[in-house]
Amino acid sequence: MSKSFPPVLFAAVLALIAAPAAQAALVTTLYSTGLKADGTPQVGGGTDAHYVVVENGLASALVLSNPPSSYFANDAKSKWIWQQADGLPVNVTRTFRTTFDLTGFDHTTASIAGLWGTDNTGEDILINGVSTGIALPGVAQSNYRQLHAFSILNGFQAGINTLDFRVRDAGVLSAFRAQLTGTVPEPGTLMLAALGLFAAAAGRARKPN
Repeated sequence: MSKSFPPVLFAAVLALIAAPAAQAALVTTLYSTGLKADGTPQVGGGTDAHYVVVENGLASALVLSNPPSSYFANDAKSKWIWQQADGLPVNVTRTFRTTFDLTGFDHTTASIAGLWGTDNTGEDILINGVSTGIALPGVAQSNYRQLHAFSILNGFQAGINTLDFRVRDAGVLSAFRAQLTGTVPEPGTLMLAALGLFAAAAGRARKPN
């Protein structure tokens, strides 16, 4: 080993490289249903400004005024929404769209972990117009008495992204709900520090004694 590259410095660089290179940052522009801009719950009958109904001319969705007791209970993390606050219209397919911004992040490393439910069936979740194949078929009661986990690991793009939930109602009341967390790794500051130490050591090694 060169005398210009002290063993202590070499060990420090190896320790930096071995340490975790990145931490997950939250995508703060991605909202669960039924929340205000500050992330607190919207009141029943209130407008959910983060979700629009595609089939209703992209008008904002509304928080259900009085969701039935058979539904998974509203909480501080998310609420039930629909085209109207009374859960109408019924016997229709509706697409609920939200957008989020990945500007400044590496979109290829983004991911979404979520929970969703609907009355009655969930036909698909689409990221930037592309189907993920995620669905909630089967018995309607199981789709609104609990929330179901899903994850999206690809299909993201730089800048603005769209996330669509397409659901189908076949009863006397309609509702949709999603609880979302988006993450993307932050730049690996420890790795950058390690590279800096290598560069400094290499520069000293090139200098004549």
